[in-house]
Amino acid sequence: MRFDGTNESEVGDWWRTHWGSWSTPAPGSFNGASMSEGESHRIAAGLSEVAMDHVADVLDREGATEILFRSGATRTIAPGSWIVNCTGYLFRDRPYEPYASRSGRVISIQPRSATFPLSLWMGFLTTHLLFADKIRDARLYELDLVDLRQKSKAALWPAMMSLGQHNMSLVMDNVPPKALLDLGFDLDRWFPLPRRMVQTARFMIGHRRKREHHRRTLDALRERFDVRCGPLPEHNS
Repeated sequence: MRFDGTNESEVGDWWRTHWGSWSTPAPGSFNGASMSEGESHRIAAGLSEVAMDHVADVLDREGATEILFRSGATRTIAPGSWIVNCTGYLFRDRPYEPYASRSGRVISIQPRSATFPLSLWMGFLTTHLLFADKIRDARLYELDLVDLRQKSKAALWPAMMSLGQHNMSLVMDNVPPKALLDLGFDLDRWFPLPRRMVQTARFMIGHRRKREHHRRTLDALRERFDVRCGPLPEHNS
């Protein structure tokens, strides 16, 4: 609710300070991954050095293994070392395709016409709308995550959260409660049932009012960055 489509740096700083957990000196790039404080402390305790750079390649040179960084710097690593590639989101530059066809009989799960932050949410929830014959009538917002990422990495994460909250509110109005109870990857299931019931009640009471805030936020992002963001046009194929 703090994000209004113009203040991603402020919101990012607030989120990182109040709710973030990190193991590097300056965690400037993140997309809301899940890591406990215990895991963060364990990782930090095992680090002897941190290189704030991007790995471009790993090369075999004259019997030695070197890491080539994007800055051009290199680092020789000891034989037997493990290299773990944590690339995060892979936003491939693919042609645009709407998340739902004009007939409402075909759905497409991809980041050019995203309806939720994660593809598993898109697949589960838009499929329910498809079988309920409400995929078009629900008027979900689509957002071109690939284009937005190219224009503002800082705005990407809060934009995805606004998109998810806005569209979840619309889903709640269009699918039976059982469909959401079957959402096996719901992170709220980490918490005790009483706490989940309280949060669910709060969402049910306020989601329509908050939806209007998220709609204005997404509209502001569309105008500010000139990205595809909004309900599907009626004439799309």
